[in-house]
Amino acid sequence: MSIKIAYRDGVFEPLDDVEGAKLGAIYTAFSDEELRDFLETLGWLKAADKSFDFWDNPADAVYDTL
Repeated sequence: MSIKIAYRDGVFEPLDDVEGAKLGAIYTAFSDEELRDFLETLGWLKAADKSFDFWDNPADAVYDTL
């Protein structure tokens, strides 16, 4: 679930209706900068993934289950 929130008077308030949220559940909010960092990191990880293609072979398949 991803929503926009505002911080007012010491309370985080959702800016949109939130469906499916459970009373007493703990949720984590990220700033726009943190979200950009996550997306950038995921992009770099995806790009680096191809450099490990040499391990996708029958000889190393035994390690896939570890």
